[in-house]
Amino acid sequence: MLPGPRETALPSVTNSDYRVLFIRYERIGDMIMATSLIRNIARALPSGKVDVIATPTTAPVLQGNPHVGRVLVLKRNSLRSYGDLMRQLRRERYTVMVDGRINNPPIFTSTPLLMYAGGAHFRVGAGGDREPRIYNVCVPEWNRVDHYIEGSKQLAVPFGVDPQSVDWQPEIFLADEERARAEQRWKEARELVTPPPGATTGVTKRLLVNLSASEPKRRWPDGKFIVTLQAARARAPNMPIIVIGLPSEWESVAKVATEVGGLPVGTPELRDAFALVGTSDMVFTPDTSISHAASAFRKPSLVLLKRDHKPYAPWNTPGEIIAWGEDRIHQLPHERVSEALDKLLADFGG
Repeated sequence: MLPGPRETALPSVTNSDYRVLFIRYERIGDMIMATSLIRNIARALPSGKVDVIATPTTAPVLQGNPHVGRVLVLKRNSLRSYGDLMRQLRRERYTVMVDGRINNPPIFTSTPLLMYAGGAHFRVGAGGDREPRIYNVCVPEWNRVDHYIEGSKQLAVPFGVDPQSVDWQPEIFLADEERARAEQRWKEARELVTPPPGATTGVTKRLLVNLSASEPKRRWPDGKFIVTLQAARARAPNMPIIVIGLPSEWESVAKVATEVGGLPVGTPELRDAFALVGTSDMVFTPDTSISHAASAFRKPSLVLLKRDHKPYAPWNTPGEIIAWGEDRIHQLPHERVSEALDKLLADFGG
């Protein structure tokens, strides 16, 4: 039922009518990592832009991105949203549709339906040798051993992109007002710090601490955050610290911040958290979208990452990664994390 030849190559990119739609509608971290792929495909097009299917949760990642044209929003739990989007895709007449979800099986109901509705004659994806194919421009499957971005690079090759000659750093763009609001919060955090008499100057750079994780088994306990950060505070008495977390975890955010002389900051919108990452000097977080935001802003980070998730580590980001192999992160000893935080402060907190 899908149009176009069964196997083909992309036609030459010759004019602005050559339109590309990128499909990536799941996790925030995945969308952040996809920004480098979007950028490199966009730069290969006359228009310099790629349209993107996102969700209400992931769309804020693309705000202000000069390489993104239109953001088509899909509410995945709404049949009406699917219907509305499919009707929109019929009108748009894209030349190429790219499935960026290399970490999921290609044969989901939603993706074939969207590609069918879009009617694009060229459909790029990491399909391997599976049948039936929904892609007619197939690139090698990701081996799930190399970094996720290494696997994603192949999706740019059909557009004439040489993966070895371009930058693959993810990126997030902040508006001036977002940056200004975050700077005000850091000013408040600095004003909270009152070093004891005779204390040495120590670390003065800003440390952002994120408590939240995407799953309870990856949520490090408040008490261990407190012990670790209190030890860091003793060594760096005038270091501004901001503590954030999900809105549902505000009680924990306030408690940890109070215990370590930091500022608790609510982040009701994802962009609020991004702005704090972008204006920080260092980031301490479990395995969440915040680690990928730190990568996008090139911020040195301490990341607590489940060992089998190492292919999803922040890309090309300085700092420390603790790959924990316990069943649940609460078994991870704070002494191990404190040692890594010490090293982060020594290397990047001067």
